[in-house]
Amino acid sequence: MPSSIGQPSGDGRVIHSVESRSTIEVDLKDVMEDGQLPIFREVEDRGLLSLRFQRSKVIIAAGGFIGLIPLSPKITIEVKPKLPVRNLARVLDVARAPLMPLAKADRYYLANEAPIPSILEFLGKNLLNAVKELDVQGMHKEYVAQTHSTSHPTGRLDISSSLQRHWSRGQFHRVVASRFEQSSDLPVNRVIKSALLFLLQRLRTGQTSKELIKETNEAFHRFPVSIGEASAADNQHAEDVLRRRSLPAQRTYYYRALEIAILILSNGGIALQEEGSDVLLRSFVVNFDDLFESYIRRVLHSASTNDIRVFDGNTERRKYLFQNTKVHFAQPDIVVTSSASAKTVVSDVKYKDLPKREDINQAVTYAVSYETNRTLIIHQVKPGSRSGLRHIGKMGGISVDAYGFDLDSEDLPKEEKNMADAIFALVA
Repeated sequence: MPSSIGQPSGDGRVIHSVESRSTIEVDLKDVMEDGQLPIFREVEDRGLLSLRFQRSKVIIAAGGFIGLIPLSPKITIEVKPKLPVRNLARVLDVARAPLMPLAKADRYYLANEAPIPSILEFLGKNLLNAVKELDVQGMHKEYVAQTHSTSHPTGRLDISSSLQRHWSRGQFHRVVASRFEQSSDLPVNRVIKSALLFLLQRLRTGQTSKELIKETNEAFHRFPVSIGEASAADNQHAEDVLRRRSLPAQRTYYYRALEIAILILSNGGIALQEEGSDVLLRSFVVNFDDLFESYIRRVLHSASTNDIRVFDGNTERRKYLFQNTKVHFAQPDIVVTSSASAKTVVSDVKYKDLPKREDINQAVTYAVSYETNRTLIIHQVKPGSRSGLRHIGKMGGISVDAYGFDLDSEDLPKEEKNMADAIFALVA
């Protein structure tokens, strides 16, 4: 078991790296603080990491979640995919998987191309979090010159405008006067409010959770009606404010909201796998076991035809394992059927480089329960290994195969098509 030597981050935390489904050792003294073990509750509640103690060491075990996970105020664990993934954004997009922001860990991202739905939702959650600071600490206001036509003037009287606008028309009881009034209708507020509206419009056209839409709508309506829509000049002004850091010292919490708002309004996204310095966001985690399974299922589902159908065995095609009892369920990850041949292939998806004996046992059990003679284990291949279909063996007339998928392929669409063609050929 490797002992980890952490790398210091810019904010005083120490970052230790580990691959998913692996463990590292950290000195107990590095985790302890004033005789306490200040582990963040979010880590325990969500099962992001697990800990056990051995003499003066803490054994930290990473599970299926990848991302930058804060363990304590001093220690952050960077969990990397066990096997390389060349294009995480595409995998997320196809799988329609959400990115889960973490409350205790921030990082800088590189801004890049237009966001996929998962990243747009992630940016939206970050913007909502940043806007909460405006609610708590106050909205920025400035004294702005306001001009009024009135019969009860206050402030500075504008003789020329009064003559043109009123006195020349016989309205001697009215004058034009100007005075400075405190206002929140400022470029920085218009940009943030417009970003919320833009986000709301985009979220409503997708398959976003109703809760996120509701929260975005509530945040938008908390901005005063007097704050108008942002113009191109407002966006430029907000960028200048960010560059010069020109807001009052007590309004530094605005910069984060502005960065995210400008990124959203520019219809920009972020690079998930590259270091950057463009925008400060929450760190994200994603359950890679669930992500890989959902990705493979959706790849096959999108390639299905009227004849060949793809189902989720956990829900749509779940059945009782035994014929004479209704206690245990058989629920393979994917069920592929053909109406023309009346054939069925049951498949399990495993985020590992090779199926283990227990995986083979499970696949055979599913085949017997579904009364089919073909069962398949879909897994990821190691770098340098060839992807494709591989026969494992036969048992009682049941053919057990494995399909190795290369998530690190330079041409993921081609890799996806090859897999769909090979698996559909098993039932054709």
